[in-house]
Amino acid sequence: MSRVLIITGMHRSGTSLVASLFERAGIHLGAHLAAPGADNPFGYFEDIEFVNFHEDALHARSQNMLVPRDFVLTPNAAEEQRARELIAARASHELWGWKDPRTSLLLEFWNALVPDARFLFVYRHPFDVILSLARRDEVIGFDFFNALDAWCAYNEPILKFARAHPDTALLCNTYALLEQIELFQRALAQKFSLTLELNAQVRDELFRAEHLRRTAHSPESDALLKQIHPDASALYDELQTNAALRATEIIQNASPEMSALVQFAVRLPAPLSKANQRALLIALVALTDPALFENFARNHIARTNELENQRRAWEQTAQERAQVIQAQTTWATPRLNDLQQLESQPIVRALTRLGVLPRPATEK
Repeated sequence: MSRVLIITGMHRSGTSLVASLFERAGIHLGAHLAAPGADNPFGYFEDIEFVNFHEDALHARSQNMLVPRDFVLTPNAAEEQRARELIAARASHELWGWKDPRTSLLLEFWNALVPDARFLFVYRHPFDVILSLARRDEVIGFDFFNALDAWCAYNEPILKFARAHPDTALLCNTYALLEQIELFQRALAQKFSLTLELNAQVRDELFRAEHLRRTAHSPESDALLKQIHPDASALYDELQTNAALRATEIIQNASPEMSALVQFAVRLPAPLSKANQRALLIALVALTDPALFENFARNHIARTNELENQRRAWEQTAQERAQVIQAQTTWATPRLNDLQQLESQPIVRALTRLGVLPRPATEK
Protein backbone atom coordinates (compact mmCIF):
# COMPACT_ATOMS: atom_id res chain seq x y z
CA MET A 1 0.00 0.00 0.00
CA SER A 2 1.42 3.38 -1.01
CA ARG A 3 1.94 6.24 1.41
CA VAL A 4 0.87 9.75 0.46
CA LEU A 5 2.14 13.14 1.67
CA ILE A 6 0.20 16.27 0.72
CA ILE A 7 2.03 19.60 1.04
CA THR A 8 0.06 22.81 0.98
CA GLY A 9 -0.30 26.35 2.28
CA MET A 10 -1.21 29.79 1.01
CA HIS A 11 0.54 30.94 -2.17
CA ARG A 12 3.94 32.56 -1.48
CA SER A 13 4.24 30.76 1.86
CA GLY A 14 7.32 28.76 0.93
CA THR A 15 5.52 25.65 -0.28
CA SER A 16 7.83 25.30 -3.30
CA LEU A 17 10.94 25.44 -1.13
CA VAL A 18 9.54 22.91 1.34
CA ALA A 19 8.48 20.63 -1.52
CA SER A 20 12.01 20.78 -2.94
CA LEU A 21 13.31 19.32 0.33
CA PHE A 22 10.97 16.36 0.03
CA GLU A 23 11.72 15.86 -3.63
CA ARG A 24 15.42 15.73 -2.75
CA ALA A 25 14.62 13.25 0.04
CA GLY A 26 13.07 10.87 -2.47
CA ILE A 27 9.32 11.46 -2.36
CA HIS A 28 7.72 11.17 -5.81
CA LEU A 29 5.98 14.52 -6.36
CA GLY A 30 4.96 13.94 -9.97
CA ALA A 31 6.26 12.68 -13.28
CA HIS A 32 5.53 16.02 -14.95
CA LEU A 33 6.33 19.01 -12.76
CA ALA A 34 5.51 22.62 -13.57
CA ALA A 35 8.44 24.36 -15.25
CA PRO A 36 10.43 26.96 -13.29
CA GLY A 37 9.42 30.57 -13.85
CA ALA A 38 11.04 33.97 -13.61
CA ASP A 39 9.55 34.45 -10.13
CA ASN A 40 10.51 30.92 -9.04
CA PRO A 41 13.67 29.94 -10.96
CA PHE A 42 14.36 26.85 -8.83
CA GLY A 43 11.00 25.28 -9.65
CA TYR A 44 7.54 24.90 -8.16
CA PHE A 45 7.66 21.12 -7.63
CA GLU A 46 4.00 20.94 -8.58
CA ASP A 47 2.45 17.97 -10.37
CA ILE A 48 0.90 19.59 -13.45
CA GLU A 49 -2.12 17.29 -13.40
CA PHE A 50 -3.06 18.22 -9.84
CA VAL A 51 -2.49 21.90 -10.58
CA ASN A 52 -4.70 21.66 -13.68
CA PHE A 53 -7.38 19.90 -11.65
CA HIS A 54 -7.48 22.67 -9.05
CA GLU A 55 -7.21 25.50 -11.58
CA ASP A 56 -9.98 24.05 -13.74
CA ALA A 57 -12.23 23.74 -10.68
CA LEU A 58 -11.60 27.37 -9.77
CA HIS A 59 -12.03 28.66 -13.33
CA ALA A 60 -15.31 26.74 -13.66
CA ARG A 61 -16.52 28.85 -10.75
CA SER A 62 -15.10 32.12 -12.15
CA GLN A 63 -12.31 32.25 -9.56
CA ASN A 64 -8.55 32.63 -9.65
CA MET A 65 -6.02 31.77 -6.96
CA LEU A 66 -6.90 34.82 -4.79
CA VAL A 67 -10.34 33.58 -3.84
CA PRO A 68 -12.76 35.56 -1.67
CA ARG A 69 -12.72 34.68 1.99
CA ASP A 70 -16.22 33.17 1.94
CA PHE A 71 -15.53 31.02 -1.14
CA VAL A 72 -16.45 27.33 -0.79
CA LEU A 73 -15.28 24.82 -3.39
CA THR A 74 -17.50 21.72 -3.63
CA PRO A 75 -16.42 19.37 -6.45
CA ASN A 76 -19.12 17.82 -8.61
CA ALA A 77 -19.33 14.14 -9.61
CA ALA A 78 -17.20 14.58 -12.74
CA GLU A 79 -14.51 16.38 -10.77
CA GLU A 80 -14.52 13.70 -8.10
CA GLN A 81 -14.06 11.01 -10.75
CA ARG A 82 -11.17 12.95 -12.24
CA ALA A 83 -9.57 13.20 -8.78
CA ARG A 84 -9.91 9.45 -8.24
CA GLU A 85 -8.17 8.83 -11.56
CA LEU A 86 -5.28 11.08 -10.53
CA ILE A 87 -4.83 9.09 -7.34
CA ALA A 88 -5.13 5.70 -9.05
CA ALA A 89 -2.48 6.64 -11.61
CA ARG A 90 0.07 7.17 -8.83
CA ALA A 91 -0.84 4.29 -6.52
CA SER A 92 2.07 2.16 -7.75
CA HIS A 93 4.56 4.48 -6.02
CA GLU A 94 5.50 3.40 -2.53
CA LEU A 95 5.88 6.98 -1.30
CA TRP A 96 4.36 9.81 -3.28
CA GLY A 97 2.48 13.04 -2.88
CA TRP A 98 1.85 16.44 -4.35
CA LYS A 99 2.25 20.07 -3.57
CA ASP A 100 -0.23 22.74 -4.62
CA PRO A 101 -1.41 25.72 -2.55
CA ARG A 102 -4.95 25.33 -3.95
CA THR A 103 -5.20 21.99 -2.15
CA SER A 104 -5.88 24.07 0.97
CA LEU A 105 -9.35 24.78 -0.40
CA LEU A 106 -10.22 21.06 -0.69
CA LEU A 107 -8.71 19.40 2.37
CA GLU A 108 -11.69 17.33 3.49
CA PHE A 109 -12.36 16.34 -0.13
CA TRP A 110 -8.86 14.93 -0.57
CA ASN A 111 -8.86 13.39 2.88
CA ALA A 112 -12.00 11.43 1.99
CA LEU A 113 -10.39 10.15 -1.22
CA VAL A 114 -7.01 9.37 0.38
CA PRO A 115 -7.90 8.59 4.01
CA ASP A 116 -4.39 7.41 4.88
CA ALA A 117 -2.70 10.54 3.55
CA ARG A 118 -0.55 12.76 5.72
CA PHE A 119 -0.85 16.54 5.43
CA LEU A 120 2.00 19.01 5.87
CA PHE A 121 0.77 22.57 6.28
CA VAL A 122 3.15 25.54 6.08
CA TYR A 123 2.23 29.13 6.80
CA ARG A 124 3.90 32.51 6.67
CA HIS A 125 3.10 35.88 8.21
CA PRO A 126 0.24 37.45 6.23
CA PHE A 127 2.13 40.67 5.62
CA ASP A 128 5.11 38.79 4.21
CA VAL A 129 2.72 36.97 1.87
CA ILE A 130 1.10 40.09 0.46
CA LEU A 131 4.51 41.69 -0.06
CA SER A 132 5.59 38.59 -1.97
CA LEU A 133 2.39 38.70 -4.04
CA ALA A 134 3.15 42.34 -4.84
CA ARG A 135 6.63 41.39 -6.05
CA ARG A 136 4.94 39.06 -8.54
CA ASP A 137 2.39 41.71 -9.58
CA GLU A 138 -0.43 39.46 -8.40
CA VAL A 139 -2.22 42.12 -6.38
CA ILE A 140 -4.80 43.64 -8.72
CA GLY A 141 -5.65 47.31 -8.51
CA PHE A 142 -3.61 48.00 -5.36
CA ASP A 143 -6.17 45.90 -3.45
CA PHE A 144 -3.90 44.41 -0.81
CA PHE A 145 -6.94 43.94 1.42
CA ASN A 146 -8.37 41.30 -0.91
CA ALA A 147 -4.98 39.55 -0.79
CA LEU A 148 -5.26 39.44 3.02
CA ASP A 149 -8.76 38.00 2.67
CA ALA A 150 -7.35 35.31 0.38
CA TRP A 151 -4.65 34.55 2.96
CA CYS A 152 -7.47 33.89 5.43
CA ALA A 153 -9.38 31.80 2.87
CA TYR A 154 -6.41 29.43 2.59
CA ASN A 155 -5.28 29.35 6.21
CA GLU A 156 -8.65 29.06 7.94
CA PRO A 157 -9.34 25.56 6.51
CA ILE A 158 -5.74 24.58 7.28
CA LEU A 159 -6.15 25.46 10.95
CA LYS A 160 -9.57 23.80 11.11
CA PHE A 161 -8.26 20.60 9.50
CA ALA A 162 -5.15 20.47 11.69
CA ARG A 163 -7.33 20.69 14.81
CA ALA A 164 -9.78 18.08 13.54
CA HIS A 165 -7.08 15.62 12.38
CA PRO A 166 -4.14 16.02 14.77
CA ASP A 167 -2.75 12.54 14.01
CA THR A 168 -2.45 13.08 10.27
CA ALA A 169 -1.65 16.80 10.01
CA LEU A 170 1.55 18.67 10.82
CA LEU A 171 1.43 22.47 10.95
CA CYS A 172 4.68 24.45 10.73
CA ASN A 173 5.77 28.02 10.24
CA THR A 174 7.96 28.03 7.13
CA TYR A 175 10.75 30.07 8.70
CA ALA A 176 10.80 27.83 11.78
CA LEU A 177 10.85 24.70 9.62
CA LEU A 178 13.97 25.93 7.84
CA GLU A 179 15.71 27.25 10.93
CA GLN A 180 14.94 24.10 12.96
CA ILE A 181 15.34 21.53 10.21
CA GLU A 182 16.53 18.77 12.56
CA LEU A 183 13.49 19.28 14.81
CA PHE A 184 11.31 19.15 11.72
CA GLN A 185 12.95 15.89 10.66
CA ARG A 186 12.19 14.38 14.09
CA ALA A 187 8.60 15.63 13.96
CA LEU A 188 8.08 13.85 10.64
CA ALA A 189 9.50 10.64 12.05
CA GLN A 190 7.41 10.78 15.20
CA LYS A 191 4.13 11.86 13.67
CA PHE A 192 4.20 10.40 10.17
CA SER A 193 6.78 7.61 10.63
CA LEU A 194 8.73 9.21 7.79
CA THR A 195 12.48 8.74 8.00
CA LEU A 196 13.95 11.17 5.49
CA GLU A 197 17.28 12.83 4.97
CA LEU A 198 16.31 16.37 5.93
CA ASN A 199 19.17 18.20 7.60
CA ALA A 200 21.06 21.47 7.54
CA GLN A 201 23.32 20.35 4.71
CA VAL A 202 20.39 19.49 2.43
CA ARG A 203 18.63 22.72 3.39
CA ASP A 204 21.70 24.84 2.67
CA GLU A 205 22.08 23.23 -0.75
CA LEU A 206 18.55 24.29 -1.69
CA PHE A 207 17.89 27.47 0.24
CA ARG A 208 19.27 30.99 0.47
CA ALA A 209 17.74 33.71 2.60
CA GLU A 210 16.91 35.80 -0.47
CA HIS A 211 14.68 32.99 -1.72
CA LEU A 212 12.19 33.68 1.07
CA ARG A 213 12.38 37.30 2.15
CA ARG A 214 11.45 37.95 5.72
CA THR A 215 10.06 41.29 6.82
CA ALA A 216 11.07 42.86 10.09
CA HIS A 217 8.01 44.01 12.03
CA SER A 218 7.60 46.67 14.67
CA PRO A 219 5.02 46.65 17.46
CA GLU A 220 3.49 49.67 15.76
CA SER A 221 3.18 48.03 12.35
CA ASP A 222 1.73 44.87 13.89
CA ALA A 223 -0.79 46.96 15.81
CA LEU A 224 -1.75 48.79 12.63
CA LEU A 225 -2.20 45.52 10.71
CA LYS A 226 -4.40 44.28 13.53
CA GLN A 227 -6.49 47.44 13.24
CA ILE A 228 -6.73 47.08 9.44
CA HIS A 229 -7.52 43.33 9.34
CA PRO A 230 -8.11 41.98 12.85
CA ASP A 231 -9.17 38.56 11.55
CA ALA A 232 -5.89 37.98 9.70
CA SER A 233 -3.89 39.00 12.76
CA ALA A 234 -5.93 36.74 15.05
CA LEU A 235 -5.67 33.82 12.63
CA TYR A 236 -1.89 34.17 12.46
CA ASP A 237 -1.71 34.09 16.26
CA GLU A 238 -3.83 30.91 16.27
CA LEU A 239 -1.59 29.29 13.68
CA GLN A 240 1.42 30.12 15.82
CA THR A 241 -0.27 28.65 18.89
CA ASN A 242 -1.20 25.40 17.15
CA ALA A 243 2.01 24.91 15.16
CA ALA A 244 4.50 22.19 15.90
CA LEU A 245 7.21 24.64 14.84
CA ARG A 246 6.48 28.34 15.24
CA ALA A 247 8.55 31.34 14.25
CA THR A 248 10.08 34.02 16.40
CA GLU A 249 9.30 37.35 14.80
CA ILE A 250 12.03 39.83 13.89
CA ILE A 251 11.20 43.06 15.72
CA GLN A 252 12.65 46.46 14.92
CA ASN A 253 11.90 50.01 15.96
CA ALA A 254 9.27 51.81 13.94
CA SER A 255 10.33 54.63 11.63
CA PRO A 256 9.00 58.14 12.38
CA GLU A 257 6.76 57.83 9.31
CA MET A 258 5.33 54.52 10.55
CA SER A 259 4.68 55.97 14.01
CA ALA A 260 2.93 58.95 12.43
CA LEU A 261 0.74 56.64 10.32
CA VAL A 262 -0.21 54.62 13.40
CA GLN A 263 -1.11 57.78 15.31
CA PHE A 264 -3.21 58.95 12.39
CA ALA A 265 -5.01 55.59 12.18
CA VAL A 266 -5.84 55.59 15.87
CA ARG A 267 -7.78 58.83 15.44
CA LEU A 268 -9.99 57.40 12.69
CA PRO A 269 -13.53 56.30 13.59
CA ALA A 270 -13.71 52.67 14.70
CA PRO A 271 -14.37 50.22 13.23
CA LEU A 272 -12.50 51.32 10.14
CA SER A 273 -14.47 51.72 6.93
CA LYS A 274 -13.51 49.51 3.98
CA ALA A 275 -12.03 52.55 2.23
CA ASN A 276 -9.89 53.41 5.24
CA GLN A 277 -8.76 49.78 5.64
CA ARG A 278 -7.58 49.63 2.05
CA ALA A 279 -5.92 53.06 2.13
CA LEU A 280 -4.05 52.33 5.36
CA LEU A 281 -2.89 48.96 4.08
CA ILE A 282 -1.47 50.58 0.92
CA ALA A 283 0.35 53.12 3.11
CA LEU A 284 1.65 50.32 5.36
CA VAL A 285 3.07 48.46 2.35
CA ALA A 286 4.64 51.64 0.97
CA LEU A 287 6.35 52.49 4.28
CA THR A 288 7.50 48.94 4.95
CA ASP A 289 9.21 48.42 1.59
CA PRO A 290 9.37 51.66 -0.42
CA ALA A 291 11.42 50.15 -3.27
CA LEU A 292 8.98 47.28 -3.68
CA PHE A 293 6.00 49.61 -3.65
CA GLU A 294 7.58 51.98 -6.16
CA ASN A 295 8.27 49.12 -8.56
CA PHE A 296 4.80 47.66 -8.01
CA ALA A 297 3.14 51.03 -8.63
CA ARG A 298 5.22 51.62 -11.75
CA ASN A 299 4.29 48.22 -13.18
CA HIS A 300 0.65 48.67 -12.27
CA ILE A 301 0.46 52.09 -13.91
CA ALA A 302 2.20 50.77 -17.03
CA ARG A 303 -0.20 47.85 -17.23
CA THR A 304 -3.19 50.16 -16.70
CA ASN A 305 -1.98 52.46 -19.47
CA GLU A 306 -1.48 49.49 -21.78
CA LEU A 307 -5.00 48.26 -21.13
CA GLU A 308 -6.38 51.75 -21.67
CA ASN A 309 -4.54 52.03 -24.99
CA GLN A 310 -5.97 48.65 -26.02
CA ARG A 311 -9.46 49.79 -25.04
CA ARG A 312 -9.10 52.96 -27.10
CA ALA A 313 -7.77 51.00 -30.09
CA TRP A 314 -10.69 48.55 -29.91
CA GLU A 315 -13.13 51.44 -29.56
CA GLN A 316 -11.66 53.18 -32.60
CA THR A 317 -11.81 49.95 -34.62
CA ALA A 318 -15.45 49.46 -33.61
CA GLN A 319 -16.28 53.02 -34.64
CA GLU A 320 -14.54 52.61 -38.00
CA ARG A 321 -16.39 49.37 -38.68
CA ALA A 322 -19.67 50.99 -37.68
CA GLN A 323 -19.00 53.80 -40.15
CA VAL A 324 -18.25 51.28 -42.94
CA ILE A 325 -21.48 49.42 -42.20
CA GLN A 326 -23.42 52.69 -42.18
CA ALA A 327 -21.92 53.72 -45.53
CA GLN A 328 -22.71 50.32 -47.06
CA THR A 329 -26.26 50.51 -45.72
CA THR A 330 -26.68 54.03 -47.14
CA TRP A 331 -25.47 52.80 -50.55
CA ALA A 332 -27.53 49.60 -50.59
CA THR A 333 -30.88 50.85 -49.27
CA PRO A 334 -32.06 52.82 -52.36
CA ARG A 335 -30.87 50.04 -54.68
CA LEU A 336 -32.83 47.45 -52.75
CA ASN A 337 -35.86 49.70 -53.00
CA ASP A 338 -35.35 49.96 -56.77
CA LEU A 339 -35.10 46.15 -57.05
CA GLN A 340 -38.29 45.67 -55.06
CA GLN A 341 -40.12 48.13 -57.33
CA LEU A 342 -38.72 46.41 -60.42
CA GLU A 343 -39.76 42.95 -59.21
CA SER A 344 -43.29 44.21 -58.73
CA GLN A 345 -43.64 45.10 -62.44
CA PRO A 346 -45.99 42.69 -64.35
CA ILE A 347 -43.54 42.05 -67.18
CA VAL A 348 -40.73 41.14 -64.70
CA ARG A 349 -43.07 38.84 -62.79
CA ALA A 350 -44.12 37.11 -66.04
CA LEU A 351 -40.53 36.59 -67.15
CA THR A 352 -39.70 35.19 -63.70
CA ARG A 353 -42.54 32.66 -63.89
CA LEU A 354 -41.33 31.58 -67.37
CA GLY A 355 -37.86 31.03 -65.95
CA VAL A 356 -36.25 33.71 -68.07
CA LEU A 357 -35.33 35.67 -64.93
CA PRO A 358 -34.14 34.01 -61.68
CA ARG A 359 -36.48 33.93 -58.76
CA PRO A 360 -35.59 36.11 -55.75
CA ALA A 361 -33.65 34.28 -53.09
CA THR A 362 -36.56 34.59 -50.64
CA GLU A 363 -38.80 32.50 -52.95
CA LYS A 364 -36.39 29.57 -53.51
